[in-house]
Amino acid sequence: MSLSWMVPGPRLSTGLLAVSLAGCLLGGCAAPGGGAATDESSAAASGWRDASYRVTCDGIVPDGIPATLTGGAARVLADGSRPPYYDHYQIRLEAEARGDVDGDGEPDTIVLLQCSPQPSNGIVQEVHVFAASGERLGLLPSPLTLREATILSPLYDPAGLSVQDGDIVAAMRAYAPEDSRAGGPSIPITVRWHWNGREFVRVS
Repeated sequence: MSLSWMVPGPRLSTGLLAVSLAGCLLGGCAAPGGGAATDESSAAASGWRDASYRVTCDGIVPDGIPATLTGGAARVLADGSRPPYYDHYQIRLEAEARGDVDGDGEPDTIVLLQCSPQPSNGIVQEVHVFAASGERLGLLPSPLTLREATILSPLYDPAGLSVQDGDIVAAMRAYAPEDSRAGGPSIPITVRWHWNGREFVRVS
């Protein structure tokens, strides 16, 4: 999933920027870290609900689109003339967690974002990880990589995101074979991710 980001900063006068996040149970993407810190990176620790991100809706928009959140949410227009022909994207910050992930002794920030392409009745989620400097450290692999018994991706539990012993621990719910998208996933699972210096790898 190739996502980039922009640290929290002044709101652009032209309004919300276009965006796309993790695929309406649709596409999938994951990428290693990168991105240069800017002069605004000191704001990152306190302004994630009013930050700008570049997301792909888990591969729906492969090149990614920037989105500026206000109060933790954004409505971003899509390019309706190009596939997948959505009108707009509803983006929402669902959860934040803090802890030292990269081993430098400073607290990093984990941000769980939700994307709902419209018109549709689906949502997808995407997790961005930022170093203490505000630089994007990386992204957790797409939930699509965690599918097992069904074609539907598991969903994060926003209350179950944490950092434990240097790893990102995520409570999720997976779809059982008899579950439906309308009813939601029913199987609780816990996924643990470790930063190996280049990317996040699943350790349990």
